[in-house]
Amino acid sequence: MTSILELPEREALSLTDIDASFVKTVLTPYRESCRYLKKAYFQQQEDLGIQGMLMNGEFSIPESCYIDDTGHFNAVEYNICYNQIAYVHLGYCIKNGLIPELGDYDPDLFFEKQLSNFLIANLNSGFQSLINAKRFYGTFGIHTVKKTSRCVFLKTFCHFHDDEVGKSKGEVMLAILRPGP
Repeated sequence: MTSILELPEREALSLTDIDASFVKTVLTPYRESCRYLKKAYFQQQEDLGIQGMLMNGEFSIPESCYIDDTGHFNAVEYNICYNQIAYVHLGYCIKNGLIPELGDYDPDLFFEKQLSNFLIANLNSGFQSLINAKRFYGTFGIHTVKKTSRCVFLKTFCHFHDDEVGKSKGEVMLAILRPGP
């Protein structure tokens, strides 16, 4: 099974391996034992706009950071892994100017405000079958963007799967506060 979510065949598809040092910098706020995202890949189909920009990732949770081993990926770990792949996606998009509505941010400001200004307003996740937490994959994407005077709302999705039949999917509404006063 592949770690990359395949988009329908179209023109101008690009795949970028995200530099490991960039991923490490984005995950700096996490304790070493809680850095579950191991590799990330940015996939872009320019003709699809915001919906054509996906972040795919490879994950591993050798040991849970908060509970004895449950033997599977659970809702708390969904949230942590969602945060990690979303931060890498948004950091990459800000660094490369790919989301105009986030133009108030530059990379330095993103890293300064990543914990305080990027908020989950609503999270809905579901599990179709158990996922092996030792090795699994995730895909993050954005359905819609809405900018207001105080923040940017991103309606996002995130799916996880393993090499067998394990599957999880969810939708998250992110509120990103404007960085200024």
